[in-house]
Amino acid sequence: MDKLKTPVLVPIKAVPDLFIADRFAASSKQQLQVHNIVRILSVLQPHETSRSLNSVVTEGGADQDAPNDRRPEIKTIDLNDDPLEDILQHLQEACDWIQNGLDSQELGADRTRPGVLVHCRQGISRSGSFIVAFLMRKNNLSYASGLNLARESRPQITPNNGFEKQLRIWEFCKYEIYVPASETGGERKEKPPYKAWKAERDNLLSKGEEDVNRARFSSLADMAARFGWRRQDVVDGEERTNGREPRNEDHEEGLGKGLGQYKRKEAWERVQMMEKEWNERLVKGQVGGG
Repeated sequence: MDKLKTPVLVPIKAVPDLFIADRFAASSKQQLQVHNIVRILSVLQPHETSRSLNSVVTEGGADQDAPNDRRPEIKTIDLNDDPLEDILQHLQEACDWIQNGLDSQELGADRTRPGVLVHCRQGISRSGSFIVAFLMRKNNLSYASGLNLARESRPQITPNNGFEKQLRIWEFCKYEIYVPASETGGERKEKPPYKAWKAERDNLLSKGEEDVNRARFSSLADMAARFGWRRQDVVDGEERTNGREPRNEDHEEGLGKGLGQYKRKEAWERVQMMEKEWNERLVKGQVGGG
């Protein structure tokens, strides 16, 4: 139980010195110092911000006598965990900001390389989406590959279905939602997939509160189901191996449960295929959006 309560910054294996956490771990002075965190991307609404995070970062709550102590630079993106929120408008700037932090030369007293932390309230949907977007752009990955890579470090990462749709658009737009200025004479012009998504979102918002709430509830239910599957898969794996490396007999023991998981996976793959077809139509301009 104590272990569960210990605030920990989770390292992203694919990118050295990049971390993800919930808001409580992000408030740990000890964790920030140990990992030489020089930048914190905080994806929260103002009322969700932890007082202790404010103290450590904005009020100099860290030990001023510590040789490697410095106030991390914090960038806040005011974003609700709502499928209708536009995260695409923030992704390029956020990815650039993260990379610049990783490229910093601010070594800690023990020569620790500079670290960058991305966090939201729970370290699942919002911050998870930004981590996935960063991995996609850095490694030229599809959404599915970026998500799988992120989950190698934190299996709980589960973007809500609105963020997932936008991350797929991020993929189709080649990690840039605006047409290059060289092609528009300097005019800022949105690429068709992003423009179509915005039109679809705005059309839904214009229909009234009932339709909007229905979409939000559907997203919450979908996310809860997917997060539950991920959690059960992790628990099943831990129960079979008891913390050690898996063996063949563990695999055989898990076949019964695995069949159920296979059916879930098969159903989810069908959903992904439908989503892919929708995105292809969107890219080709076959989805209404103006």
